[in-house]
Amino acid sequence: MSTYRKMILLAMFDMPTETKGDLKRYRKFRKDLMSFGFSMFQFSVYIRFCDSLYMAEKYETKIKEVAPDKSSIRVLRVTENQYKNMIIIENYREKPEEKVREQTQLVMVF
Repeated sequence: MSTYRKMILLAMFDMPTETKGDLKRYRKFRKDLMSFGFSMFQFSVYIRFCDSLYMAEKYETKIKEVAPDKSSIRVLRVTENQYKNMIIIENYREKPEEKVREQTQLVMVF
């Protein structure tokens, strides 16, 4: 596999939110994902575009480092072409979302 292949990382997680401590761990993990450049894709599913396999592996390592106790986290790596072939089925919105056709990057400066 080429190190220049564009990759998409999907981080999917479940963790308890019943106690104040649980909520604190959940919020911190979510903030960590956002600080790594992930965006919410669906509830408990976050997505990040990466320019290479190397970059995808770097963020997988970062997620491992911040993974809280009592969590179940799955990180799925797909190529840009595989991502483009995703089928979106929505039967609950008045106006369905548009399928992402190309990789975009959002830069936030604070």
